[in-house]
Amino acid sequence: MRSKGLLVIAAIFAITLGTARPALADNNADGSIGAVQAGTIGVDPSAGASQAGASVSGTVPTSVGGSGNNTASNSVGAVQVGGGNSSSNSIGGVQVSAVNSSPSVSAGANGTTAGASAPVTVGGGGSNTASGSTGAVQVGGGNSSAGSGGAVQVGSASATPTAGAGMAGSAASASFPVGINGGGNNATGSTGVAQIGGGNNSTSSTLAGQSGAITAGSSAAGTTPAGTQTASNPVSVGGAGNNSATGSTGTAQIAGGNTATGSAGTVQSGPVTATPSATSGGTAGTASTPTGGAGAVGAAGGTPTAAAAGQPSTSTTQAAPVPVNEQSLNVPLGASKTPAGFPSGQLPFTGLALLLFVVLGVALLATGLGIRTRARA
Repeated sequence: MRSKGLLVIAAIFAITLGTARPALADNNADGSIGAVQAGTIGVDPSAGASQAGASVSGTVPTSVGGSGNNTASNSVGAVQVGGGNSSSNSIGGVQVSAVNSSPSVSAGANGTTAGASAPVTVGGGGSNTASGSTGAVQVGGGNSSAGSGGAVQVGSASATPTAGAGMAGSAASASFPVGINGGGNNATGSTGVAQIGGGNNSTSSTLAGQSGAITAGSSAAGTTPAGTQTASNPVSVGGAGNNSATGSTGTAQIAGGNTATGSAGTVQSGPVTATPSATSGGTAGTASTPTGGAGAVGAAGGTPTAAAAGQPSTSTTQAAPVPVNEQSLNVPLGASKTPAGFPSGQLPFTGLALLLFVVLGVALLATGLGIRTRARA
């Protein structure tokens, strides 16, 4: 009975080794010196704490993907991480497949919450290939370097950092997404080439810098009992098309659709567009801003309006103040102090006829004069 148990344990151990062995075949280094190879990697560290109604947590999930095997043939100092990396007859090559990371953190206490995240992605599909190259660095996937020296290639990259907070019926958020688009970088027979994004092609060139289309845009939003305000400023450089540098020296190409052949000291860029926008929506109307100098100061950062201060605004329109030097000097004294809304011919706050008091005053004046005349006589 004991021998049967040992046989079962031995069988399970053999099956385990048999299933794990094919994973070792994903990495192959034939005739290479100092090769470091690692398959796909995925980690998800996290931490959190809570005490006395307050809590905080954070996580940093990160992965290095890629499909296929890592192969280094007759290479020296090759480093390959992920999958689908190939290096032949190369020296000092570093190859990393697509990388994804999404760190985030959040906190809350007494009805107030806050959070932030910064997801980052570098590369997508495709393999990295370096043949007969020296000092080639490839990150992301879809990169090819043949007979090159000092080539740095990075696939499409994007990052979307965001942050937000909320309390007592109000909330605010902001984000700044950035992306470099494209697919596939190629450096053949080039020296000192840097390619970012995708759609970049460098052939027999020296000191070339190429970047795919770039998009960036900051945005912010706020919500209060008075309404919601938003603002954004998207910016893009370039569009469709590839960058191509052939037999050129000192070439810089940004965005897509750029071509340089047999050139020296060339700088090329795609079209640049920006579309800023802002919206504001109130629930109780829109507060008016005085015109003239006071309005200019308020718009530039002086006294905020009711909507900006987070207080309910009203639809009442206030008259613009008149500067002192523009006021008329021909107005009788006290006339401008008469409250508005009272009918003419009546004493303010009494409703009595003004003519009655005029006649009474004349009569009293006449009586006084008569008494004074008699006293002198």
